[in-house]
Amino acid sequence: MNKVAGFVTTLLMMVMLMVPKTASAENIDRIVTPQFFDMIINQADGDCAGKNFYSRDAFLKAHRSYHRFGALNNEDDSKREIAAAFAHFTHETGHFCYIEEIGGASRDYCDESNTEFPCVPYKGYYGRGPIQLSWNFNYGPAGQNIGFDGLNAPETVANDPVVSFKTALWYWMEFVRPVMNEGFGATIRAINGQLECNEGNPDTVRARTMWNNKVQNMNSVVKRVMVSLLVLMQGACYGSEKANHVSVPDIVTTEFFNAILDEGDDEADCAGKNFYSRQAFLHALNSYKQFGRTGSADDSKREIAAAFAHFTQETQHFCYVEESEGESKDYCDDSNSEYPCASDKEYYGRGPIQLRWNYNYGAAGESIGFDGLKAPETVANDPVVSFKTALWFWTQNVSPVMEQGFGETIRAMKGEAECDGGNPDAVQARVDYYTQYCSQLGVAPGDNLTC
Repeated sequence: MNKVAGFVTTLLMMVMLMVPKTASAENIDRIVTPQFFDMIINQADGDCAGKNFYSRDAFLKAHRSYHRFGALNNEDDSKREIAAAFAHFTHETGHFCYIEEIGGASRDYCDESNTEFPCVPYKGYYGRGPIQLSWNFNYGPAGQNIGFDGLNAPETVANDPVVSFKTALWYWMEFVRPVMNEGFGATIRAINGQLECNEGNPDTVRARTMWNNKVQNMNSVVKRVMVSLLVLMQGACYGSEKANHVSVPDIVTTEFFNAILDEGDDEADCAGKNFYSRQAFLHALNSYKQFGRTGSADDSKREIAAAFAHFTQETQHFCYVEESEGESKDYCDDSNSEYPCASDKEYYGRGPIQLRWNYNYGAAGESIGFDGLKAPETVANDPVVSFKTALWFWTQNVSPVMEQGFGETIRAMKGEAECDGGNPDAVQARVDYYTQYCSQLGVAPGDNLTC
């Protein structure tokens, strides 16, 4: 086993032994400890630029905007995600040594065919940061999501360590998280695709996967940990592509969107008719490129049908912008010190997914680029931001369970308030919308429809 493979093995073992049930904004610092982080960065050469740039503190600050990273449905999945991400960070940066790609300035990472995120003259979109973000079509949406000008100032990723880690977590949540269930090999494909997979660079892939030959020589405790990791490391690069070629706008057509909107009340109190629009949805979609583009074409249609089924139920066919009588309800979690409630501000349901609670407004605001705690009303005033909060919540909390069936998306959205007998009528309404939209899109709804 070579040096890289040996180090990745150690890293994975440490994470599997250290991680509690799930990671969160509250306990991530007990997982990525100073000892853990220093173990990685201390492997880098002493004169590495990254030694004075990357830090555990910068990672933890970035994690506040992506608090769902490492917080999956069960203990093992949470462990695997943290282990996988830091394995890739380690490999991409040489133990946090490199901030910028070696020789990157001499390479062309401008996709001129991409008119949505056009290249700016004299700007280089080569690898920077923990995940070595590359290409104009990644710098553009990453900047939009995080809150910097990725096209005009890509160098920000190499100058601001918190932004640098945010780009890594943004890319991870957008492109890598959706394939975690397919094994570690799929995460390699999601990051480096043909450059390493399908014999593109078998030595590099082998460095990430060769460790399992040592399992037979380990003591029983470590062996159990490593055997459990076989699920993680199975199949180098045999997962799906990082995003399919489905066009979400071609599925969410004007006819599809307006058919939902037209079902809403024509009464004067149906404020959503002059607020929600397909154009606002498509603008928001620019910041969430992975939405509806994971798996097969049928998988894409099911995810889109599921999301719009929930939007329809939450807003009653895009009628409600704000929760009915929301001001009379208390959605302030005083125990959440990371996202404390602002005085005289209310965190009731707003937008297509009816975003609620201070901890969701705070995290969504950090990710999207508005003050969710001090100005939660932005979600009801700006239709693009409103759809962004819906897509943010979806990609963070709902998309990871899509493969388990529509019923699990209801659970991710509403929990005990509707599932397990909490509100069977509401559950059935969501199922009815979902099956209706699946039928319109020409796809089977799949199994496990209720919760």
